[in-house]
Amino acid sequence: MELKTGNFPTTLDDKGRVGIPAKLRDRYSGELVITCGIEHCAWVMKPDVWEHVVEKLTNSDLLTEKERLLIEHKYINQAQVLEPDRAGRVSIPAPFRRYARLTKECLVISAENRLEIWDEEFFFSFLDENQEAVQAAINKMGSLKLFRMGAGDNG
Repeated sequence: MELKTGNFPTTLDDKGRVGIPAKLRDRYSGELVITCGIEHCAWVMKPDVWEHVVEKLTNSDLLTEKERLLIEHKYINQAQVLEPDRAGRVSIPAPFRRYARLTKECLVISAENRLEIWDEEFFFSFLDENQEAVQAAINKMGSLKLFRMGAGDNG
């Protein structure tokens, strides 16, 4: 089984580059789009995923005009195109390094359809600060029952 997710420690080099993990390079090669993540991280995705995100962000009847404008300023207008170099590194533009609070030690997290680039220390602090909310959500879904296999399951 191949997961599309994972957590990969990496470093931000002196030129502001982060390596895309070798295991993910086939999926994240060629032209990519970088923008601000919902939390303080940078999102990197393929152009077709970006187009889908833009469509969802701009075509929601649930948003007020002000909310639409704020989303446009934070996510859409910030987006930039980038491309990995021959070594599989992407250069993270300075505004994204600042927004994501990137220092030397970073994490590249593979989500279903994007990469998230986090400052390692900030990521683990974020998880710690939100542990109660995560636990409350898991409890709503039946807590550890989520991870138990049924009687007919192998395991």
